[in-house]
Amino acid sequence: MATLTDFVVQLVESVVDLVIIFATEVAPQDPIGLLVFLVGAALTTFAAGLFGVLTVGALFGWVRDAVA
Repeated sequence: MATLTDFVVQLVESVVDLVIIFATEVAPQDPIGLLVFLVGAALTTFAAGLFGVLTVGALFGWVRDAVA
């Protein structure tokens, strides 16, 4: 069974491989595909970041209320 560390390492390697393959094979042949990829990456990053900020804020609020 894989450990959490192995999983995270493989996940990061997969993302890096995806970007390399896309940049070397797809982007030079399809500029619209590159644009769609970049917009999708930006939207996904924004959504995940916003969710993370909201989650951390909710946890801080919960701890603050529990301590007070």
